Amino acid sequence: MLKERVIYGTLGFAAVVAVILQGSVALSIAVFALVLMSLFEMYKSTGLLKKYKILTLAGFLFAATAMSFLLNAAINDRINYPVFSQGFLQITLAFGIVLMLFMIFMHEKVRFSTVSIVFLETVYITVAFSHIILISGEANGKITVWLVFFGAWGADTFAYFVGKIFGRHKLIEKVSPKKTIEGAFGGIVGSVLLYIVYGIILAKNGVGINYVNLIITGVLAAVISQIGDLIMSCIKRENHIKDYGDIIPGHGGILDRFDSVLTVAPLIFYLNIYLPSIL
Repeated sequence: MLKERVIYGTLGFAAVVAVILQGSVALSIAVFALVLMSLFEMYKSTGLLKKYKILTLAGFLFAATAMSFLLNAAINDRINYPVFSQGFLQITLAFGIVLMLFMIFMHEKVRFSTVSIVFLETVYITVAFSHIILISGEANGKITVWLVFFGAWGADTFAYFVGKIFGRHKLIEKVSPKKTIEGAFGGIVGSVLLYIVYGIILAKNGVGINYVNLIITGVLAAVISQIGDLIMSCIKRENHIKDYGDIIPGHGGILDRFDSVLTVAPLIFYLNIYLPSIL
């Protein structure tokens, strides 16, 4: 199991490297696909895909509209964040109203609790993933976007191995039985080390680095990464499933591998604005 996890984890990271190096258009297409696959896994895991096909179809259409807007911007090499934000608010409001209309006209089958779940799941996954594309569209986006994956997967990898070797005290056992406090701290240390190494490499290539901000970003990314993991673990526990899918051997589904990316991507985007570490 460990060998399989390492092999496919390495292959997955290599695939991410290849996509990012291809440029913002390739990255946007990849993220577009990840959003749709993640929604499929989430809808299936929470039982919505089987019971409420029309609601999930509305969710897919909402996500496709939002991601198409970003893909078009990437193709034209011009991602305007204020315009995207305004447009996204409008289609999010429209999506919410559509779901409410389904609740009104199909109230015997579609309850407020159901449309609330569909809305939250869909918007959370779509918005969180979209920040990867928004980061890549920034002036220093091509190098900043790596902070997302170093923070998310670096923390996860170090937490896994440190927890496996030194873990004695459970973190939140009812949510994720295998996670330990020692592993959580190992994830933070590992994330910071990766960020510092990356910063040194960039600095040697003429990129300005604020190491204080970089270390703060590394700590926050590791913490937020593990929160993202726990969020998805809560949903799995409630729905009595082990993994969201089996598309990635040793890891599970797309959401099992990208659960921490969902929370780290928005963090890196906003820290790049208010607490930049790559200058």
